[in-house]
Amino acid sequence: MIRMFDRTRRIRLLLAVLFTASILVITLDFRSDGNFLDAIGRGAMTVVGPLQEGARTVFRPVGNFFAGFTRVGSLKARIAGLQQENQLLVQREEQVSDIQRENGSLRKLVGLRERLRLKTLTARVVGVGPSNFEDSVFLDRGSADGIRKDMPVLAGDGLVGRIIQVGRHTSRVTLLIDASASVAARIARSGEIGVVDGAGERELRFELIDPEANVERGDRVVTSGYDNSVYPPGIPIGTVARLAPPSQSLSRLVYVTPFVDFTALDFLLVVTGPQK
Repeated sequence: MIRMFDRTRRIRLLLAVLFTASILVITLDFRSDGNFLDAIGRGAMTVVGPLQEGARTVFRPVGNFFAGFTRVGSLKARIAGLQQENQLLVQREEQVSDIQRENGSLRKLVGLRERLRLKTLTARVVGVGPSNFEDSVFLDRGSADGIRKDMPVLAGDGLVGRIIQVGRHTSRVTLLIDASASVAARIARSGEIGVVDGAGERELRFELIDPEANVERGDRVVTSGYDNSVYPPGIPIGTVARLAPPSQSLSRLVYVTPFVDFTALDFLLVVTGPQK
């Protein structure tokens, strides 16, 4: 406290000296006729100038501090505005990404429908099955839209499942990965046929009729349409991921990774009629 008090007294004394010197310089400059008093005035300015500059140096930080303090409110408002603009940009980017994803999904649906030449109705997933013991989803289409039980359901990448329950404006689909699901299928490359069953997991069981069937990892599996199946032929199912060890069984078992991501279903196609 004593040191701060001494510093304050020195600053006050310096200001007083500067004020007196400034008055003296002004007086000499006013009364001078360009001779002796001129020289004194210039000498005084030589001394006073550095002192004034020193005083400005001492007090400039204080002035800057108070000037900055008065601008705090406007800076906060500017920061808040920038944060709001950034949030809007993030939201717009997310909306654009979502629209692009939906557009890509719909393009795949159109491409699959045209390739298989099927009569279809577009539907959207609005919920998932309530039970942990089955894999199913709900659609926003029902009997009022022409939906009937056992109609196949497709995603842009391939087979999803079939309709098992129908309400007036909603319907329920059992997914291909459900343990109760089953579909007649074949190897696209070799034509070997069999039955694909859901296993309640993210992998399908494909039991080929011929125990010596020509099958390899990476082979594409599609619906066969045999035995009056509800599924039209040629719908993509997945690829052979691994082969079970040889056994004495009368059939051959392989495992298939489905093309469809059953955790990200959105827009789907319900097959309402046979191939065109």
